Amino acid sequence: MGDTDAGRWVELRVHGVSGTPPGSMLDRPHVVQVGGDDESRYFRSTDATGAELPGDDGQVLEAYHWGRLTSGSKVKALWLVLLPFGMVNAAQFMLLPVGNHRLAAFAQWLCRCLLRLLAILLTSLFAFSAGLVLIDLLAWRWAPQVRLLGNLDPNVVVGAATAFTGVVMFVLPILGRGYERGRMGRWWTLVRSPSTRTPRVGPTPAAAAPTPLADDAFYAGDSDAPILRDLHLAAGWLVVCAMGVWAPHPTAWRHDDVPLRLAIVSWVVVVVLATLLGEPESARSVRLPAPLVRARRAWHWLVGVVSPLLVVGSGALLVYVVATTSGISTTEWTQVFDRPESFDYIANWLLVIGVVVLVALLLANALLVATLWRERPPKGSSARAFMPYAGGMAASVVATIGTFVGVGFAAAVTTGISSLLNLSQSPSDEPMAGDLNVGTTPMLDRVAYAWGLNVVVFVLIALTLFVWRMWPKIRHAVDDRVQAMYGGAGHPLLAERWQKRVRKAVHVARLKNAIGPSCVAFVLFGMVLAGVLAWELWPCRNASEIDQCREAWGLFDLASQPKFVIAEGGLARSNVVALFGAWVLLGAAGVLLAASRKAVAQEGKRRGLNVAWDVLGFWPHAVHPFAPRPYSQRSIADLRARLRWHLARHPARDDERAIVLCGHSQGSLLSFATLTTLSQAERERIALLTFGSQLRVIFPRAFPEYVSFASIAWLYDRMNGAWINLYRVTDQLAGPVLSWRREIDTSGHEGRPPAMSWHFPAPYDGARPDTYAGEHQTRRCGADWRLADPVAYDSAMQDGAVSEILGHSWYARNPDWIEALRTVRAVPVERRTTPDRGKSEAVQG
Repeated sequence: MGDTDAGRWVELRVHGVSGTPPGSMLDRPHVVQVGGDDESRYFRSTDATGAELPGDDGQVLEAYHWGRLTSGSKVKALWLVLLPFGMVNAAQFMLLPVGNHRLAAFAQWLCRCLLRLLAILLTSLFAFSAGLVLIDLLAWRWAPQVRLLGNLDPNVVVGAATAFTGVVMFVLPILGRGYERGRMGRWWTLVRSPSTRTPRVGPTPAAAAPTPLADDAFYAGDSDAPILRDLHLAAGWLVVCAMGVWAPHPTAWRHDDVPLRLAIVSWVVVVVLATLLGEPESARSVRLPAPLVRARRAWHWLVGVVSPLLVVGSGALLVYVVATTSGISTTEWTQVFDRPESFDYIANWLLVIGVVVLVALLLANALLVATLWRERPPKGSSARAFMPYAGGMAASVVATIGTFVGVGFAAAVTTGISSLLNLSQSPSDEPMAGDLNVGTTPMLDRVAYAWGLNVVVFVLIALTLFVWRMWPKIRHAVDDRVQAMYGGAGHPLLAERWQKRVRKAVHVARLKNAIGPSCVAFVLFGMVLAGVLAWELWPCRNASEIDQCREAWGLFDLASQPKFVIAEGGLARSNVVALFGAWVLLGAAGVLLAASRKAVAQEGKRRGLNVAWDVLGFWPHAVHPFAPRPYSQRSIADLRARLRWHLARHPARDDERAIVLCGHSQGSLLSFATLTTLSQAERERIALLTFGSQLRVIFPRAFPEYVSFASIAWLYDRMNGAWINLYRVTDQLAGPVLSWRREIDTSGHEGRPPAMSWHFPAPYDGARPDTYAGEHQTRRCGADWRLADPVAYDSAMQDGAVSEILGHSWYARNPDWIEALRTVRAVPVERRTTPDRGKSEAVQG
């Protein structure tokens, strides 16, 4: 039977995070690739002889595998290094939508500027960390102890380390496949023909969907992205230039050293340009008056012309600094073990500026939330169930966590190498100093202390969650729901031993509801530590003497240690917390190194390591250009092309849909976004089945402008209700999408009315009765089907096995899977019309 037969509809599955193998997607032992290339692939199942096998209902069973876009090549195993960049970049898309509110639009613009400033500070921090390892730790402290290197000219060794640091910064954007070929050719075209540059200054014409995901421009990218990469590369090289000058000449600033002053001034210019550049790959912007449109076009043209010149200039300055490295005597290099203390200037200034930017970002985000506070969905409305994390502060919270992770990465690498090579300059013979000594730089030593305190915070958060789980009200609620799901206390279908395991799984699954409060608690504590640290370092920001720093007052003094208290013999003593934090950072560095090493060799390890990029890598480059290239620009276009290919091969019918698009986890977001970009005529021939989806419990809370109650209601209406979501209460990562405010099951209680919930269809009509169909404890909350996990066929476990709790996996193994496919496919093609209240009811929802 061919694909074009009218009776053969298509079940197209899209996997979620971690790049589920095609065989697991189709739950078949043999699969063969039938379309796509080496990164974006389509598979079908076959028998042992290679003959194609249909699905359980005779359908064409196909899987779309996009996992290699984030974990395919061996180079992608190293993407974990870019995690802080991706977090700050994703924070751009977590800002609240502003609509036509002008003050909110200003606050949003200010947040975006601060995010870009924070991003280029992170790039500068990575450049400083690379220079600290290569120039300070290896070339200055370790090389004199090595016979082969100790016999070389110290100026050559330090100059080579400076040059290699510049190479590392050049490789960083290539690592994420972010630097494109032909950059200079496009720049020359821009210089000769300014009129050919057509930056996007407003939304592109698209369907009136209340989400930017429906706009093709979101996936098209923007010609401004290379400009941002130029500026970040230039900023990194200029930091390396300053380190290359300061290493042999600690007093260069006081002696008016021209290369040093040129590097610092140029860095300030680059940072300002990056901050005010705009939104390199933003899909939508506020519509501007004509004069502002022309001004913005001129500004972007000017920055586009200048940015490659800044890269060339910074590169030339770096070459000059390397070539003119001199002034280091062999005696000073081999016998005097003082580190380049001038590097502390860079560390202190980056820290102080970073803390100021984080505080400003939090305040700007709070202003954005305050201006939109009155436009929040009213209590009792459907959109209220889709409210964003932290009251709308998710962008600043995630950006702050990304910054903390970036600083932690930097401290982990430098502290790890310093300890591994025994390069610390402040060893102590006292017992409490331990075997690991800090002493890389004062700033990073204090970061080690802060991470020691952060472990205490993590423990407190874990204890709080444990107490919350054991709280009688919470525990009884979970017990009642699990008991009711399996028929009540009278005639339970599942033995108490298994019900206990299910209750435990439900408690674990509910931890995802604590993501917001836990992140907020971590950020608040971290900002206190960072603020105290910056306040203490401010007086000594331009000094190498530690005694010029101030001490915090009262208990706040404990938030920033060590103070480098001089012990007997003139040696600095390290306290226990700082040592513990250093060990934490060293352990983190070891784990990263081991994980990356395994991931380079094994694709399966790469899939697990790059789970973060499956989530963060969806979003285009809007803030940080070194994050890996967004896979949404490829996957959405490929999935849409495949859907259209299938539609062209299957005749249109009014009674059934030709395709059922099945999206799991992150794949549900890809499916959702793809359907919003199709025409109405194409959508009417497709049904959507999401399972293990975060389209309500996470995505609307994290990205309220892109996934919201309004956009979900819009798509559900445009598909005439041909959308069913499957979920389990034991799912650790996902949950319901199309229902909320669900009562406890009553299916096993005689004489009681059925449980009720708010759900699609008719999401505005309040609570309505749910139904219980079949014998597998499946509760249908309208279009949201709650699957039992595990399925209990009979109390004696003779009609079916009860062997494991599946949680987030293997939804297609549920006996109601095929029923869900038939139900959603049978929704008539004729489109319904419902009140379009989504946009007005939820600005933030």
